[in-house]
Amino acid sequence: MSEVLRLGPITPKEKMMFYKNWNRTFLIVSASLVLNCIIAHASNKPDLIFLLGGQSNMAGGGYTTDLPDTDEYKRYHTPPKNVSIWNVKTKIWQPLELGKRFGPEIGFAHALSAAFPGKHIGLVKYAAGGTSMDKWAASGKLYPRLLTAFKDARQSAPDAKLAAMLWHQGESDSDTKEVAEAYHGKIIKFVASVRKDTKDPNLLFILGQINPAKSYCGRPRFLHADIVKKAQTELKVANTVMIKTDDCEMNPYHWGFNTPKEKRIPKNEDNIHYSGKGQIKMGKRFAKVYLAKRKNISR
Repeated sequence: MSEVLRLGPITPKEKMMFYKNWNRTFLIVSASLVLNCIIAHASNKPDLIFLLGGQSNMAGGGYTTDLPDTDEYKRYHTPPKNVSIWNVKTKIWQPLELGKRFGPEIGFAHALSAAFPGKHIGLVKYAAGGTSMDKWAASGKLYPRLLTAFKDARQSAPDAKLAAMLWHQGESDSDTKEVAEAYHGKIIKFVASVRKDTKDPNLLFILGQINPAKSYCGRPRFLHADIVKKAQTELKVANTVMIKTDDCEMNPYHWGFNTPKEKRIPKNEDNIHYSGKGQIKMGKRFAKVYLAKRKNISR
């Protein structure tokens, strides 16, 4: 007997069956979407891994809201399809979202994404603001965390090559002359520790030159930054490259007067942290160094 279509109010029993079937369907679809996301992350294992560390200018003081609403900067709101960043908490690779604040990883990732469309790029970032080299020493609190993040990420992508380390730190070592003068020896030991513990004795190490103003929140700070800068400039360790930042836009102590304004690195009003545009430019500079070194090696 064929079923007869009945018009009229839905009975409580029919309503209960509807919601029961709808909930079952929702759970199945949700589980499927989660599974697809996990599979997608698993299939996007990096070919190249970059380790990023340092203090606040690596952690990120660039505000997304500061980026101009132009085609040049709009593209940074869309994650590069062939770039992932390691989530140190959930321990999975995930898309590189812009977020409310960001560091040089955004400009760096977009540059490398364009340079290597056939490669999947993985970023492992562990940075903390206001941290000195003592905290990043092998015996300090932060170095083991950085190393654990790298090892966890490498374990999930065992075939990936560690391509380079990006480092931006040193402002916190410039408050006293004694600490500033010890920076040179500490950064040499740090590079050696990273290369030893990553089992890559010739790992490319790219560091950003510090360039803070000599005051912060109305009081003197970073009075011996020139000593740290000199140590970074004179770092004679094989396969290390320093990115100059003397052309910071706002900093009155190290302003690159001869640099065209459009090429300067903009900072926030505190004259310490790079702005959104500044972080994009710093990321591009990190990428430029890496690509140049890679080109020279491949010759």
